[in-house]
Amino acid sequence: MNSNLILEIAQLAVSLVESQLHGPPLQRAAVTDTLLTIIQKGLQAYQLHTGEALDPALIKVEDPI
Repeated sequence: MNSNLILEIAQLAVSLVESQLHGPPLQRAAVTDTLLTIIQKGLQAYQLHTGEALDPALIKVEDPI
């Protein structure tokens, strides 16, 4: 897996948390954009790691507790 992608995902997550804890809260649109970027980077990392596109059937809803 590409270590640069992992670092980018971590930096996005940290910046999202820091902005929520220490700065003015981001508006929903900004949070949504950041989360979508994290998902896209994760998908890119998966594709680079496996050499295959992600199968949507692998994404399932969790069972309620």
